[in-house]
Amino acid sequence: MSVYTNVSAAELTAWLANYSVGRLLACEPIKAGIENSNYFVTTTQGRYVLTLFERLPAEELPFYLDLMAHLARHGIPCPAPIADLSDRYVR
Repeated sequence: MSVYTNVSAAELTAWLANYSVGRLLACEPIKAGIENSNYFVTTTQGRYVLTLFERLPAEELPFYLDLMAHLARHGIPCPAPIADLSDRYVR
């Protein structure tokens, strides 16, 4: 299993309040992967993947998230990060 950080429903519900993605309905750990903790998160507005970066230094995250957002906006098939209500990708 490659989930290194467990997330409770209460923690995720509180965290999702900072996003415009709806109310939490379900959270399922993704067992595949090697480095990060990933979850399928289902809300009243859709299904998402939550990635908790375990090894990448926090100061490097904005580069990768901004790049993914840029590529997704231009039609490149890749994960599209969702900004929080303060328009930030990293929390």
